[in-house]
Amino acid sequence: MKIALFGAFDPDYPRTAVLAESLEAAGVEVVRIAVPPGTPAVAREVRLLSGWIARARGLRALLVPAFGHRDVPLAALIGRRTGMPVLFDPLVSRWDTQVQDLGRVRPGSLAEARLRQSDRVALRLADLVLCDTWEQGEFYSTRYGVARQRLKRIPVWADGATFRAGETRAPRPRGGPAEILYVGGFLPLHGMPALVDAMSLIEERHGTRLARFTLVGSGMMRPYVEREIAARGLTCVRLLARVPYEEAIRRMAEADIALGVFGTTPKAGRVVPHKVWQAMALGVPVVTRRSPAISEYFREGIHLRCVPAGDGESLARVLEELSGDADGRLRLGSAGREAARAEGAPERIGALLADAIDRALELTAPRPGTGRR
Repeated sequence: MKIALFGAFDPDYPRTAVLAESLEAAGVEVVRIAVPPGTPAVAREVRLLSGWIARARGLRALLVPAFGHRDVPLAALIGRRTGMPVLFDPLVSRWDTQVQDLGRVRPGSLAEARLRQSDRVALRLADLVLCDTWEQGEFYSTRYGVARQRLKRIPVWADGATFRAGETRAPRPRGGPAEILYVGGFLPLHGMPALVDAMSLIEERHGTRLARFTLVGSGMMRPYVEREIAARGLTCVRLLARVPYEEAIRRMAEADIALGVFGTTPKAGRVVPHKVWQAMALGVPVVTRRSPAISEYFREGIHLRCVPAGDGESLARVLEELSGDADGRLRLGSAGREAARAEGAPERIGALLADAIDRALELTAPRPGTGRR
């Protein structure tokens, strides 16, 4: 089978890169009909249409990767003309991200209406919509009317290289403070105020003897974190700039504990982010917020540790417990890695994606006696 990744996407974005890797592991031939993100609208559509004309032979389906809402209408037009199904992997709602999560767009504004319409058009035009959790799928269904039979759950997962790195990862030698790592975009859903509170409480109670924190990345909440660290005089924290993907995975593998998300936004309760899957694939113990999405894949206290959203005190207590328990960290990391492999290893994801393509082909097959989809 041959399919095309279609749209203005970054081929190195983790979700998209692993999607292609998993499809190829399942024996699917993947071609890329792509332009760089940010390509102006008319140029984007002309170049995508030209790419499709040049590479259409033998294609069975089009798959629009993460954040490709604006590329779905053209993909759907091609699909309707050729009989090819269109699969869409939105990953997030544009409206949810910009209005509810980041707060960049004012409710009731024209910009909000445009974002809502962008979501609605893309999700309704696609023949099959991928969601990383059923919580996210339910959001697409209730807000935008996506029928359940048009949804396929595909976890975010981690790439094969990260799983392989977990096979040879050796926990750090015992002794000294535990190394606790945050990697991310300093987003509201990550719950940076709760993390700052937890770091402050741990340093207040233990100084720098128990734990050291490294925060890697950049984003809208980073200035807040920098101000709070300075105002509270925290010495157990170091801030690093964003690093390439391979270095982020290396740093994660060297940590004693990896941090997930702790935000209180609705979106934070519907996702299991890349960094949670990546750390678990490496065998690094994970602490993240409690949510229905997490419970779809993992058992709290067995595969990872969870705390209430936005609760710095609870986060501090769990981190204190794990920092002082090297054996407990080893057990948690091992169990988490096995759960991550069972749910999100590339070969499993490849099978799920192949099944999604088969379902999309069935949904768009001509009806008997009509010749119509």
